[in-house]
Amino acid sequence: MKKVVVFSGNRAEFGLQLPLLNELDKSSNIDLTLLIGASHIDEEFGLTIKEVEACGFHSNHLIDFKHDSDSLDSNSITISKGISLVTDVLTKTKPDLFIVYGDRYEGFAALIASTQMGIITAHFEGGDITEGGTFDDSVRHAMTKLAHLHFTTNKDATKRILQLGELEENVFTVGLPSVDLINTGKFSDENELVDKYKLQNINKIIVFTQHPIPIEKDNISKEFESIENAFKSLELTNFKIICTYPNSDIGSKEIINILRGWEKAYDFIDVYESLGRKDFHGLLNLNNTSNEIQSCYVGNSSAGVKETPALKCPSIIIGDRQKGRLHSSNVLFVNPEASEIVSSLHTVFKNNSFFESCKSAINPYGDGSMGETSLKIIENLELNSELLKKEFTDLEFKI
Repeated sequence: MKKVVVFSGNRAEFGLQLPLLNELDKSSNIDLTLLIGASHIDEEFGLTIKEVEACGFHSNHLIDFKHDSDSLDSNSITISKGISLVTDVLTKTKPDLFIVYGDRYEGFAALIASTQMGIITAHFEGGDITEGGTFDDSVRHAMTKLAHLHFTTNKDATKRILQLGELEENVFTVGLPSVDLINTGKFSDENELVDKYKLQNINKIIVFTQHPIPIEKDNISKEFESIENAFKSLELTNFKIICTYPNSDIGSKEIINILRGWEKAYDFIDVYESLGRKDFHGLLNLNNTSNEIQSCYVGNSSAGVKETPALKCPSIIIGDRQKGRLHSSNVLFVNPEASEIVSSLHTVFKNNSFFESCKSAINPYGDGSMGETSLKIIENLELNSELLKKEFTDLEFKI
């Protein structure tokens, strides 16, 4: 039996990990342990460990490392603290395989700890590109070079990992895990959502999440002023904007304060710390189930690019955070300028042909079998010390 430890440090990451966790948990060949920490246990971001527990998972290993201040100076301090705390847990658990997801500071800290301890580490969702000024690309590629096994969401990402010199035999294209969840159709239903989010007499919904770009923290106020001007000048009736807190990156506290100000100023804006996966997907899925309500994602979360195609939902991505990301025809990219945001929202809600076109959007992130496929690979892996001897494969280039 393989002893597998999975790290999860934030709400979005856990939602993406859930299909794999479900498969690992029910496998008789896997002894699964969860290592939960960072913003999952931060009250300011909704204590999303409650969502972990609601899905039937628990952890005896809770580690508390999060930003103590909203400045770039705290980034490296937080990561160093995370490395130390994760090291302590891995020293006790001694896994055969350690699994880390994504490209954020929490996972980066966890992966540095495990790889420098000589623990075989699998990295999920490497090889993607986001050129929008965050640390994501550099962190994601650094994690690839440290990890021993690679599970990607698409073939383009697999090719990039091979370009980084990783052995082809250690790279697996498995798809996006949230597509597994979407394909199950287990969302909050319309009646439940209408009651919970007070959507009576509402026929247009905007689900809004805008994350900070740490190195552009000084632009947050100006960017959100443009978004606010766009929202309050929309030529729409009977609409509601459902805002969620950003992730816990540097700049998030400023954004939270702005959102709370919006909620007080506008009766068409409601703010929530976190929607949870079932409500988030359920709201975006209303286009497919409701005869009265249309919904659209707006913001700069990767979910707006990667998950909305599977839901056939329009998505408007503001700014450069997701620049370069593989996307489908349901996604519109706009600059953080009020006129562009208003124009795109009018395209979505006043142009029925665009809504219809979204129904035929092709999802480039797999067929919804990520969990099962990944489990089979993990069960059949030979986890020996040879994997720790990372070789570099040179590709032939003309110079």
